[in-house]
Amino acid sequence: MQPGELLAIQREHVRPDGSVIEIRQRVYRGKFAAPKNGLVRTIAVPPSTASFLRDWMVKAVDQCPKTYVFAGETGQPLWRSSLLEDHIKAKLEPIGLGWVNFQVLRRTHASLGHRAKVDPKVSADQRGHGIGVALDVYTKSSMKDRATAAKQLEDSVFRKPVRSVLPAGLRKAA
Repeated sequence: MQPGELLAIQREHVRPDGSVIEIRQRVYRGKFAAPKNGLVRTIAVPPSTASFLRDWMVKAVDQCPKTYVFAGETGQPLWRSSLLEDHIKAKLEPIGLGWVNFQVLRRTHASLGHRAKVDPKVSADQRGHGIGVALDVYTKSSMKDRATAAKQLEDSVFRKPVRSVLPAGLRKAA
């Protein structure tokens, strides 16, 4: 989700078992608007995260359907800077990841999904943007995947494994 979408979730937007969230609005600096593409969408929540979400809603969220799931002390949604600085970075700083921002989180989601062979369209739908953005902007392939692809291409061109022509002493260094 976009940070503003996450912060604008109200209790009524979450299925009771926590497995599905409807994205109906977004908030930025206290101002509400329709989601970025103007369409309501639903996202799937994986089982362990759904369990955490259910627990959070039972313990920390008022039972009123209009209550914001991630609200500050005033009952209004947290600001994205507060969420990032006070909650996310506070947990990541001790393990050396204090530099992480929302773009890094979205890129990580896209790249890990790509690596796990999640359908790119499904992944893009979860994040709320088109498949072109999902692949061109957010997804980064790993060096291991690039090396495998380069080897596959080389093998398809040469049809036989390529033998090194370097002297034995240099082969190990290369």
